[in-house]
Amino acid sequence: MGRKVEFTDEQVIAAVKAIESEGKSVSTFAIRNKLKGGSSERIKDVWDAYKTNCQSAIKKGIADKEIELPSEIQEALKGNQRAAMTHLENYRIAQQIAEKRVSSTIEEYKAKIIEFEDSEREASFAIESSDKKTEDLELDIESLSLKNEKIQAENSHLTGLLESMQERINKLEAKEDAYNQLQREFGKLEGKIAILSSNKI
Repeated sequence: MGRKVEFTDEQVIAAVKAIESEGKSVSTFAIRNKLKGGSSERIKDVWDAYKTNCQSAIKKGIADKEIELPSEIQEALKGNQRAAMTHLENYRIAQQIAEKRVSSTIEEYKAKIIEFEDSEREASFAIESSDKKTEDLELDIESLSLKNEKIQAENSHLTGLLESMQERINKLEAKEDAYNQLQREFGKLEGKIAILSSNKI
């Protein structure tokens, strides 16, 4: 039967890691292809949860590494921070200029990403729709097979009845022929009796 296979969270995550290890871009469609089936909506939910957990683990790891520094190092850091702030301000201005130059390219990429996601959703929907149609067709085939078996059984029964009736008809025809033969012979006997009777008179 063409039942849709559901995969565990571990299987979905394993597929994500396998795709990443191959250096390929991870997407709901790619994960579903790797698993060779499954619900696109469920795969997306598991993948989103996995990404969120990974990000939380990274942030926690960074927070755990924070330590208390000596006062002289802290003062040196503050001086460096002020210098860094100046550099950051210069960088911010340069970044604003650069962002204005590339804003159109970014928007173009965003549009392409949206188009790709729309295409991916349409492809996933088409695959799931195809799976549903395949399942329906298999159910129809199973139903027709059962009906065909029933018809074959009925045909076999009817064939047996026909053969039995034909045999009976053959016997009746033989009896009818014998009866007609007896009638002809009886007619001949009656004729002879009539002739003998007339001769006696």
